Amino acid sequence: MNLVTIDHTTCRRDGACIAVCPMGLFDTDSAGFPAFRPGAAERCIGCGHCVAVCPRSALHHTALPLEESPLIDHGLAVSVPALEQLIRSRRSVREFKEEPVPEALVQQAIEAARWAPSAVNRQPVHWLVIRTPAEVRRLAGLVIDYLRRISAQEPRYAPFIDLWEQGKDPILRNAPHLVVIHAPDDWIWSSVDSTIALTQFELAAAANGIGTCWAGFLMRAANGYPPLRDALDIPGSHSVFGAMMFGLPRYRYHRIPPRQAALITWR
Repeated sequence: MNLVTIDHTTCRRDGACIAVCPMGLFDTDSAGFPAFRPGAAERCIGCGHCVAVCPRSALHHTALPLEESPLIDHGLAVSVPALEQLIRSRRSVREFKEEPVPEALVQQAIEAARWAPSAVNRQPVHWLVIRTPAEVRRLAGLVIDYLRRISAQEPRYAPFIDLWEQGKDPILRNAPHLVVIHAPDDWIWSSVDSTIALTQFELAAAANGIGTCWAGFLMRAANGYPPLRDALDIPGSHSVFGAMMFGLPRYRYHRIPPRQAALITWR
């Protein structure tokens, strides 16, 4: 069976599937219908553009069946003001309630994030969710161990070590949960794909009332300190490309502070 077939009884020959295919895998036959090129299956990246753009469901892709590709409900379109407020009001939350985030909300945020774009639709991202506060605390302690090891060469980390020894957590801020993203080292776009996915997770989390903050200290230590890497159980062929503490915010924000103007060069 061909990877892609066209139903000539419903296809209106508008050329949309031909135009949107990023790999240029379609030709036009003598009757004006789109035709999947011979041998093109090996080059198809499964992005689904051809399936998504057809208004008549005339295109059938065996790897992307129509029953698993729901129609878009255009009535659910997000208004620009609502989207702008979500983006602008997102804060880096560092004070959390002890109450755990319902697992269903975390799963919902990851579901939104897995639709993030990735280079040639590789979808290389792997998710690790740390659900227990005690384990989050243990991982923060391993990061402190790493900072102690490098503090002689990088003394700017000494204040964070001091805070930890005072019983405070400047690393993961006593967050109840942590999400870590890792991806293959042999994929050149793993870092970019992971960052996009975690950013999309962050916005989906904010929409559900979940507070997040990028865990920069852990991100650095995860790839440079074997005990932490072992604790995270990261595959040997992967690197950590993102980490984010999260939980229910202890405080609610009421204003949107200003940011610097965008640095734009128009040409």
